[in-house]
Amino acid sequence: MPTVTSTTRKRRTRKVSATTVKQPRKSASKVTPTPVQSEPVVVKKEVESVEKVRRNLNQLDGFELALLPLIYLEGFAKLVLKTV
Repeated sequence: MPTVTSTTRKRRTRKVSATTVKQPRKSASKVTPTPVQSEPVVVKKEVESVEKVRRNLNQLDGFELALLPLIYLEGFAKLVLKTV
């Protein structure tokens, strides 16, 4: 029988580098901005009257039909909270 000689392989290791201690970063100094003095701006908008449009359930599309129960639920919740 042949003799089996086992050779051990050397593992490759990385070089050990010197670890450096990280210095804490200095934060920038906080500067508070000076408020700019200006005259108040008054914006006047004309209020347009909105006419209510009433339609039958047959004329509503899918999105409106999905929102309809939520509107009634909101009104019911307001009524319940108002009485409590």
